Amino acid sequence: MAIWGPSSPLPPLRSRLEAVPVDDEGKPLFLLRDLEEIAPSSLAMSAGGMLAASLFDGKRTAAEVSGLFAKATGQFLKPEEVLAMADELDRALLLETEIAAKKRAEILERFRQSPSRKAVFAGVSYPAEPLELGGLLGGFFKHPQGPGQDPAAEALAPAPLLLVSPHIDFGRGGPSYAWAYQALSQCRPPDLIVALGVAHMSPNAPWTATRKAYETPNGPVAADGGLYEDLRASLWYDPAADEAVHRGEHSLEFQAVWLKHLWRDKTPRWLPVLCSSFERFSPDDPPSSVPSVEKAIVAWGETIKARRAAGQSVMILAGVDLSHVGPRFGDDVEVDEALKKRVEEGDRASLARALEMDAEGFYRSAAGESAWRKVCGLSALYTALRLAKIAGGTKAPDPARLLSYGQAPDPAGGIVSFCSAIFPS
Repeated sequence: MAIWGPSSPLPPLRSRLEAVPVDDEGKPLFLLRDLEEIAPSSLAMSAGGMLAASLFDGKRTAAEVSGLFAKATGQFLKPEEVLAMADELDRALLLETEIAAKKRAEILERFRQSPSRKAVFAGVSYPAEPLELGGLLGGFFKHPQGPGQDPAAEALAPAPLLLVSPHIDFGRGGPSYAWAYQALSQCRPPDLIVALGVAHMSPNAPWTATRKAYETPNGPVAADGGLYEDLRASLWYDPAADEAVHRGEHSLEFQAVWLKHLWRDKTPRWLPVLCSSFERFSPDDPPSSVPSVEKAIVAWGETIKARRAAGQSVMILAGVDLSHVGPRFGDDVEVDEALKKRVEEGDRASLARALEMDAEGFYRSAAGESAWRKVCGLSALYTALRLAKIAGGTKAPDPARLLSYGQAPDPAGGIVSFCSAIFPS
């Protein structure tokens, strides 16, 4: 590892890191997590250490970091201690160095060369062994908060126009997933699925697609080349330019796991698309106010509509969560029953708009002054609603149903809300 002197600029802290506050037997710590998954593990740091590390900007020396730390805290951190911290961060691959850049390039190249997108959360967030996984997912159907019944033995209804499912971990949101997929089990599998998830790393492109199959313990969910070409023809950029964000993103992997659990070898091909935050270019008004985005959504929706008119059954699937509120998410608030009630009232007001397929109203209800809830699925669900409304044509669909709504605590302090819903064809 590199060794820096007191007068040498220190490498910057890598940008795609997440500092998660945790409590260690009453002692507040921060867990520095790598969203790119270059670092082999997370690093626990004290509040003071986290502050000092945040001063690593690629220009400051150890002496300068020491001086700024003293000015901010009134405590003295020797330059030698700053250098020791730099060495520790470097060993953990949390600094932007040549070693980290090389590691990143190696990981991305392996992903590009792979014909499929690996099930990276298998054995971590859910069992990698099919029988054990089946037991876990099957138990959610009879869970007290679940639908109370197993998947339907006979599917009679046509595939829905749109299905909304959570993307929170199964341990906290499993019963809500079961509501969505139990309702889906009553429907015949569609011919194709357009799946919209959340790109939590949020690259610049509004939508990022991949032609790679998504692996699961029960086999892969294959990507559909035709749907990919439909999307590509609708956009002003290459939808696979930031394809690597699919590598470590969970929002669609979890949907693939449930789809294969439900349908096994009858699982249709899909187009997995991750949505970036639209709020960067449309913080108050709906994205329809941005000409390039609006043109793309309309064109994309028309291609889905044309497929449906030609007799293909195309289902839109949105893997989204709702509000993220509390200290874990940067809020200086107490997580109490009053806050939970306020979050639920905001969520249900937004969902009422969504169930009416009012994408514009849904977006306004969670953006601008209402953005305090930090609805992470805002862009993905907005896109799903717009595509569904266009693809549905002039036929009035049967009323949408909210199947479940839930909130779960975040271990680092906060609450996350989620739901499941079905919009019949």
